[in-house]
Amino acid sequence: MRNASEIAADIRTAETWDLDLCRELCEAADMLDQWDTADDETFESVLIAAAEKLGVEIQ
Repeated sequence: MRNASEIAADIRTAETWDLDLCRELCEAADMLDQWDTADDETFESVLIAAAEKLGVEIQ
């Protein structure tokens, strides 16, 4: 598995949310259950929480 900084860098350079990268970041943060149950309105807050937990910037 890649480290969180590498995943976050790829997310930052993507033009739109790449759901595979987002899922990978949530997996690294041990938040896969939250990611899998997130919907169109909540996925971004889950992703931000995962980034904060890992101490990386995604935006």
